[in-house]
Amino acid sequence: MPTVWVVEQGSYSDYRVVGVFSSEANAKQIADALGGDTRDATVAEWPIDPVINELRQGFKRYLVDMRKDGTTERCEPFEISGYDLAGSVRMWRRTQAPAYRGKPDKPDILQADIWAKDETHAIKIANEHRTRMIASGEWPHD
Repeated sequence: MPTVWVVEQGSYSDYRVVGVFSSEANAKQIADALGGDTRDATVAEWPIDPVINELRQGFKRYLVDMRKDGTTERCEPFEISGYDLAGSVRMWRRTQAPAYRGKPDKPDILQADIWAKDETHAIKIANEHRTRMIASGEWPHD
């Protein structure tokens, strides 16, 4: 996916985008030039047109919770959020959370926030991530 480089400054109500640049080098040059400012500038890489193709194909966002053995604990549509359009796939080490520690019926799970055609497609995508994580050792043996 193509990206642009964004120079940002401030935080919360003082946050602003200073400029959008075609290269990291150009963005860093501006950020360095702003270095004397009391509010340090940062450089971030932003994707261009995130999830447009998914929306045009009629995909929806789903939340999937899946156990290591492939059992799906949850698969449900999820509202689109401006905070993270692309979604994410991560391990929830539930066994380390105080609320679940010592509860064998609540093992670690994969949590996938993904774009899919329907629930079946969402589960298939999550399962592909699960298999890769097991094969790579990212999901440790029990």
